[in-house]
Amino acid sequence: MEIKHKELGPVQANCYVVRDGGHALIIDPGGSFPEVRTFVDGDQVDAVLLTHAHFDHIGGLDELLRIYPVPVYVYPSEVNALADPQANVSESFYAHIVSYAKAEPITEGHHQIGHFDVDVIHTPGHSEGSVVYLIGDAMFSGDTLFQGSVGRVDLPGGSYREMEASLLKLKALKKNYHVYPGHGPESTLDQEKIWNPYLR
Repeated sequence: MEIKHKELGPVQANCYVVRDGGHALIIDPGGSFPEVRTFVDGDQVDAVLLTHAHFDHIGGLDELLRIYPVPVYVYPSEVNALADPQANVSESFYAHIVSYAKAEPITEGHHQIGHFDVDVIHTPGHSEGSVVYLIGDAMFSGDTLFQGSVGRVDLPGGSYREMEASLLKLKALKKNYHVYPGHGPESTLDQEKIWNPYLR
């Protein structure tokens, strides 16, 4: 499995392209992504996965889907936020109002998405419907877990208490996943258990 990434949009959110066996998934397309064709490199794009529905993780959806008309998955409680500029906080933070209505709800648990086996962990705290995706040895942690830190909890749908509970879920995982966060550099789960004050 190969993973490529690009920082996109006004706050440089990480967008990931996961490739394996001639197939690809795109995670959190937060802005214009002209390199996507190169990153996909002729593979069949099976779907777009969203860790949550804030503007900086969905801003490139419309452009992307004109090239790759594939299903978009997000946790059920985030579906309406895609089309609500207040809920996706584009109205507050960004001059360009982001409104995108078409998505399929994806629940916690194991899913077969095209070629890929994907485990979904519901991790509310940053937003009500934040999720973490586990694909092979990779953890796509969105704005739940960063290198040395965690996502903010003061936006609509955020909760410090729920964030604490979500971090306990991740801390309980035994596998040393390679962590690909929504912002900032990569890490590993074992490293975060040692050095991240929120996981100690």
